[in-house]
Amino acid sequence: MDEQQEAKRRKLEALEAKMGGAPPPQAVRPAKMPNLPAVAPTPVSSAPTAAGASEEQTRSPFVCDANDVVQFRLVRTEADMDAAEVFEPEFTHQVFRDDETVFGYRDLEIKIFMSANLFKTLVEISYAEKVKSVLNPADDIMAMLKAHLGDDVFTDRDLFIETLRKDAAAPVPGGGGVVVSTWKTTGADGVEYVDTARVFRLSDPEIYPWHARFEPMILFYIDGASAVDSEDTRWLLFAVIRTRADDADDASWSLVSFATVYEFFVYPSSTRARLSQIVVLPPHQRAGLGSKMLGAVREYCVANGFADFTVEDPTPQLQRLRDAADVRAMTNAPEVMAAVRTCAMAAAALPRHVPAGTGGTAASDEGKGVLEMPRAAAKFARDELKICAPQAARCWEALLYMTAKKAGAPDDSPAAAAFQELVIRRLKALHCSDARRDAGSKRVYNHAQGRDDREFVMCRGVAGGQAPDMEEDGDKADPAEVLADYFHDTMSNLAWLASAVKI
Repeated sequence: MDEQQEAKRRKLEALEAKMGGAPPPQAVRPAKMPNLPAVAPTPVSSAPTAAGASEEQTRSPFVCDANDVVQFRLVRTEADMDAAEVFEPEFTHQVFRDDETVFGYRDLEIKIFMSANLFKTLVEISYAEKVKSVLNPADDIMAMLKAHLGDDVFTDRDLFIETLRKDAAAPVPGGGGVVVSTWKTTGADGVEYVDTARVFRLSDPEIYPWHARFEPMILFYIDGASAVDSEDTRWLLFAVIRTRADDADDASWSLVSFATVYEFFVYPSSTRARLSQIVVLPPHQRAGLGSKMLGAVREYCVANGFADFTVEDPTPQLQRLRDAADVRAMTNAPEVMAAVRTCAMAAAALPRHVPAGTGGTAASDEGKGVLEMPRAAAKFARDELKICAPQAARCWEALLYMTAKKAGAPDDSPAAAAFQELVIRRLKALHCSDARRDAGSKRVYNHAQGRDDREFVMCRGVAGGQAPDMEEDGDKADPAEVLADYFHDTMSNLAWLASAVKI
């Protein structure tokens, strides 16, 4: 059996060598060379290895960085095929290999053209050479792309261009959706446009095929993104549709941004909106569309009487965008700003308390709660602005910080110490404290997304059994270090907000 396997291995090696142009391996292994004295190698000049490049990438010209070889274009006409702006992906590990490489091609180019309205897709793949290995074949690029873009992608350029012509005057699917908000903007090309935020039910038979064609973009621009269940009737699609201001018929429309929102039931008879994903297509980024999209979702929630508006596992960039949008909304609420000024004045009047043996200032017992967000302000933020309780606490801290900086409050004042206590209490409750309360056979957990501090989740063991424990991380870091890191991040974010939002 061993001899048969060895013969088969040699046959495959010979076949591979023949296909690759190299001489076949010898049937008999060469004898082992005797030990020779070490000789210093002769220096050979060579190009320096790029910093951070892996051994495989520097060794093989057939390993390509997928982020570099993939090119996207959003097109409307045949002329756009060459003139449209080219943009590259940020992530490709969910489409290609885990290390974001493509194997088997030299000088590879993957061009992906998408119609700017209906997102029908053309894929063109070109390369100088492809490996001819049987044991380690080249990646099937088209199959990898079709697994996410769908089997109906175009590979014929002429057929795709003909489809562009037919779809040039196609209407917005789903009857155009429900208009939430509208604003005017000037594009990078200097043309005046009208942007309209619209909402659709994702389960609509006209909407989910359209959404399925542009949803794969999340894989290229959101790390760890996953597709949503388009058949679930609780999914909403928010889309920003752009038309030329001089186009009375809105025929030349394009999709420039989209977001998915899930409707959760809130006891006893309300709904919570949870933003799952938001994408601003690269050619339209850095123009305020992310803030406009968040504002449109808020407007929809207010108009439809939702309990509040939350975000599912936001990235740092999205959290900053959310912070700025919510802080701006709160600064425009006289009820909230009046409460901020009242608390700030009360903190400024606190007596200085210097602990024995220190040279610093600490918050006195009566000052520890002076900066807490009043219930009336929290209720207004939730009911009128649809800001959930944890997010309202973050924004409240930002408003206090910005007010203190505007007033020139010293960093060693009792008010500053009270503010630090406020931030640390929130961070401890959120990241460092054990929220579990043991009550015999019951376990009680605070509800982080609760509308007030009276909401909780309780688990109870039945028939005298042990109550179940919520899953927790067994390898816990030092709470003091965790708290210090979060406090530093919080203060950095507050400094950024103070520069981004003016009061």
